[in-house]
Amino acid sequence: MSDASPHKALKTVYKKGDLRRMLSVLGAIAALEKATLIRIADKTGLSNKTVTALIDQAREQAGVTIEKIGPQYRITDWGLVIRPEGADLALTGALDAPSI
Repeated sequence: MSDASPHKALKTVYKKGDLRRMLSVLGAIAALEKATLIRIADKTGLSNKTVTALIDQAREQAGVTIEKIGPQYRITDWGLVIRPEGADLALTGALDAPSI
């Protein structure tokens, strides 16, 4: 399996409701050569159910267009709100800012 990103799984576990969870799922879809539900879940460390919910959230709330062809997901339009670079940062844990 060849990934565009060298990161195996999400190092930072974001709390439920944290926007960075959705961003990390989008980052995984973009980074994986074959972005199936199981591979996205493995890369992010999230459950299949959570990944599915976050994909739906990205579509509904952020206007991201995500196609599913067979078992594979692909982002065809990032919409006006989400930037691919931010999704990659969330996936790698680089957006893990300390709480104030």
